[in-house]
Amino acid sequence: MRRTHIWVVVVVAVAVVGATVALATRRTNGEGNTKDNVPVAKVEAADVQIEVLEVGTVEPGIKVEVKSALSGQLVELPVREGDVVRKGQLVAAVEPDVNQAQTLASVRRSVNQAEIEFAAAEKDFKGKEELLRAGLLSIEAHRDAETRYRTAQEALEAARERSQIVQSSGVPITANASQVANITAPMGGVVIRRPVELGEAVTGAGSFNAGTVIVTIADLSTMLVKAGVNEVDIGKVRLGAPVTVSLDAYPKVRFAGKVARIAPAARLAEQVKVFDVEIALDSQGKELRTGMTANISIKGERAEGVLAVPVEAVFRRDDGDVVYVRKAATPETGGTGKPEPKATPDPREAWKQRFEERRVETGLASLAKVQVVAGLTAGEEVALEDPTKPKKKES
Repeated sequence: MRRTHIWVVVVVAVAVVGATVALATRRTNGEGNTKDNVPVAKVEAADVQIEVLEVGTVEPGIKVEVKSALSGQLVELPVREGDVVRKGQLVAAVEPDVNQAQTLASVRRSVNQAEIEFAAAEKDFKGKEELLRAGLLSIEAHRDAETRYRTAQEALEAARERSQIVQSSGVPITANASQVANITAPMGGVVIRRPVELGEAVTGAGSFNAGTVIVTIADLSTMLVKAGVNEVDIGKVRLGAPVTVSLDAYPKVRFAGKVARIAPAARLAEQVKVFDVEIALDSQGKELRTGMTANISIKGERAEGVLAVPVEAVFRRDDGDVVYVRKAATPETGGTGKPEPKATPDPREAWKQRFEERRVETGLASLAKVQVVAGLTAGEEVALEDPTKPKKKES
């Protein structure tokens, strides 16, 4: 029994010595925490690249909302979501209400009347010009004739434009109110949305009315990603910048792309100003579907082999950025085999025995590292927490 006790004592002693040596080595190398448990990191060369992270949405490159030019009831709706349609194919038919159909039928009559009035005003104006040149007409009379001519010309152009819009939308230009308006696909593609049903009433699109969307047609051969970038980050984004895209639905799949468009003006989204950015993908994939959530990483400016520190090491002050550099071990600052620091009269100044506040000039910043342009040298150690603030005692 006595021999067993001796071995236990020896093992415990070896363990204590090993732990002491390990702790001393750690302090000597300057890694990990200081004696007052402030974590530190070394200043070292690293590659630093600006990166902007945002969440966007997968969208088709081209899509169009198809609406009716007049209000009425849907009497035909031959397409469903997922159907492939060709340009000019019938996608809906609307039976206009009687009053609107009769009003639309008057469009052609308005054009005819405008043409007659313009012809008369033009003839009168040309006659007045000849009389003016012959000295047989006053300038005021000629000016009145010119005004009537210009007014008639503008009225004719407006009537023709209105007629063209109505005709291109399939609205029947006839007094027969029983005719229906055929609505055709303006482009080939896939019906990705059909929010209405047969028999529903729809509102026509006009100057003061957005109109009811009957179907949305999209070209799914080219998908892109749209995202709103916060105004504080938009300065880091450049046209053509490389982008990595991942999908919530397929987290292991990555798509490469480039910034294809940056909106010239901001918009307000949840009380935050953002700029719309479009990401063109280098390749398409079957995983891409309209409306999917996309996580994007936009790569910005890059600096290689520059001095850098973790972002946690840089503290913003009113007059610039500062870091807290760990002082070398001395009899005053403490260290392995050296006396502990003397008590400081003011506990708030105790950090000065181990750290030096130093102003630095910073450059590029990634999500993890900050480039240090001036103020530090390689191998120095900086605090990852503000040593000037007292640590909270663990309960």
